[in-house]
Amino acid sequence: MGSSNSKKVDITREILEEYAQLTYLNKAEILHIFRLFKSLAPRELAENFHHRLPTQDILKVLPQLRYNPFRESILQVFSSKKDGRMSFEDLLDLCSGMSDKCPEDVRAAWAFQILDFDGDNQLSIDDLIELVERITGLDHNGHIRIDRSSAEFVAQVVLEELDLDRTGSVGLQEFVHMVVRMPEFGQTFRLNA
Repeated sequence: MGSSNSKKVDITREILEEYAQLTYLNKAEILHIFRLFKSLAPRELAENFHHRLPTQDILKVLPQLRYNPFRESILQVFSSKKDGRMSFEDLLDLCSGMSDKCPEDVRAAWAFQILDFDGDNQLSIDDLIELVERITGLDHNGHIRIDRSSAEFVAQVVLEELDLDRTGSVGLQEFVHMVVRMPEFGQTFRLNA
């Protein structure tokens, strides 16, 4: 009754120090995120520190993502193996990259990846239409609230503003250059774990 075969898993001081140096998080934040992650799979994590959880489980410890229109894209971008699963280190990267202590140009680079829905390293008109559709959301019947022609119009206006070199799409450097100048970006593109 008092005996247990389960191993206790924890972060060593050395690993904690390393994570604190490699992220934009302090040690207390890292420990908090670790405890949240560990609560989902204590036995599996004790056997394998690099255990990967399904991304839907991550929503249990980051409920602020549950209703985010970019949820799937965020989880995909921060999944190091792009397999619909995340390790503790993936979760740490997500929390660090969306931390208010993360420099805005780094956060903007993450935002670019999240908004590059087709993964071609460019924000095309199709990516921007999807962005508009996700922002406007769904109606009570589950249909996109904005009609296609309106979404295309808004996307075209955004593209004209962001496409500095007039190539018909927006690259990472153009995106970062423009976005870090927007005062709203620093306030909206962040996650408090």
